[in-house]
Amino acid sequence: MLYFVIKALHVLSDFLLIGGMLINAFVIGMVPPAIRVGVISALRKYDRTVTTAALGGAWLFGLWLIFGYIGFSAGWLHAKLLLVVLLSALHGMQGGWMRRMEADPKLDPPAFVRAGMPIILVSVVLIVALAVIKPF
Repeated sequence: MLYFVIKALHVLSDFLLIGGMLINAFVIGMVPPAIRVGVISALRKYDRTVTTAALGGAWLFGLWLIFGYIGFSAGWLHAKLLLVVLLSALHGMQGGWMRRMEADPKLDPPAFVRAGMPIILVSVVLIVALAVIKPF
């Protein structure tokens, strides 16, 4: 029973995290400099309270599942963790660039941060495929 509760909390945290990261990617890549400051100010509050907490929850509940129920022996899990570390790093980069863009609206982030939306979506598809199919 506890396994399913932890798994549900992990999936809920993942949904909130990916939603917040996609909103960040949209604002970073698509919002014009003229309205950037107001949008980023509001989004940074949401990112700090919801998305960052969801990132912590995803890591907490995911590690709990690994140590308590799954173990580190599965190859698919290593590939999934690599993608999760990539997404965590991208979230940190998004937060840093939103802070910089709030201070200087004319500033443009590097291509890796600007192209966050496809990176996030492809990573999520691969993570879900690895977790469901467990190919190796």
